[in-house]
Amino acid sequence: MGRDLFTSYSFETAARSKGVSFEKKSDGTRRATKSVTHAAEQRSKASGKLDPAVMVIRRSLPRFEELPDGRFEMTVGCPMDMESSCDTTGSMGSNVQTMIEVLPETYDTIMKVLPGYDLQLALGIFGDKVDSFVMNRPQFEMTAEKIVDYVTKLVPESAGGDSPEDPQYAVFGAAYLTDTYTNRLGLKGYHFIITDAPMHTDLDPNIIERIYGGKVWQELADNGHGDIDRKHLPDFDEMFAALHARAHAFIIGVGGISSSFRRYYDEQHRVEIRDTRCLPAVEAAIIGLTEGTLQPMDVKKFLRENQVSSSNIEAAVPGLSAVEFAVQRALEQKSGNVIPKKGDIFASKRDLQPVDHIDVADTPTDVNTWL
Repeated sequence: MGRDLFTSYSFETAARSKGVSFEKKSDGTRRATKSVTHAAEQRSKASGKLDPAVMVIRRSLPRFEELPDGRFEMTVGCPMDMESSCDTTGSMGSNVQTMIEVLPETYDTIMKVLPGYDLQLALGIFGDKVDSFVMNRPQFEMTAEKIVDYVTKLVPESAGGDSPEDPQYAVFGAAYLTDTYTNRLGLKGYHFIITDAPMHTDLDPNIIERIYGGKVWQELADNGHGDIDRKHLPDFDEMFAALHARAHAFIIGVGGISSSFRRYYDEQHRVEIRDTRCLPAVEAAIIGLTEGTLQPMDVKKFLRENQVSSSNIEAAVPGLSAVEFAVQRALEQKSGNVIPKKGDIFASKRDLQPVDHIDVADTPTDVNTWL
């Protein structure tokens, strides 16, 4: 596991082990032959619980292998956390099915713009507070076996009650119940909300406990947020500011973006699409622009090369044109830290920086070379 990578072969093997099979359509897309979450849905109905239950702090950490001299080698590369929370209410109810069908493209396309990183994915879903499960938030994982396992355990209820939904509880978790190596380095990971609906604009401590458990307030304190408790919840301005402080956070609107989000995501963090099958390439384009590994002039070509339809390109390009270019490199320069690479040696697994760093001459570190 310490050196395992996501591959097409490992994806197919993991899918088969979960009883998931696919057929190729004439347009080249992959379609699952049956519901990939049916078993999890049946278990949740019987138990009233998610399988597995939602854990509290989600962590994205480096992978190391201990050397004979007691030091540690980074086996894959610097972790890069990418979390998404996708609407599965109403007409969006098939999004978990789509998620697993495009999973190899999600990993491969994002890795095109994150060379040398250890991509760690937490692909979750949300619904409404009237649903049995308001949200499903998995752990950050990097292997096909683990990702396929948690995707098949998601429970999309396809309900949702009224028109607005409740992604704010996923935002709460992303802002306050996350611990990532990227943040320790002075960088940011990535967070995406994908929805076609407006958002409720309240936080209920009872629902927070229902989602994250009664010990959530202690978990918040342990994660550096001891000022948050049942009687002292952040307002939305504070919560979204906390999210943007620790992640490059974007709203991806399917068919439009509700005004309920526009206050919390400025135009540099809003992208529209027509359907969610294009998410791998659109998310990768956002990441590539932010990292400085995809030039703005190449965005349309990148989307076309990754089989994005003309209607999705037309919808997405205005938002992608506003994404801040190479802002991650500015954070890197400001931090003064080197970004560790595969093969770097650390004195301890708890250390932030390696004692022996592999310097790659053609990797720019000065933000001015990117702008």
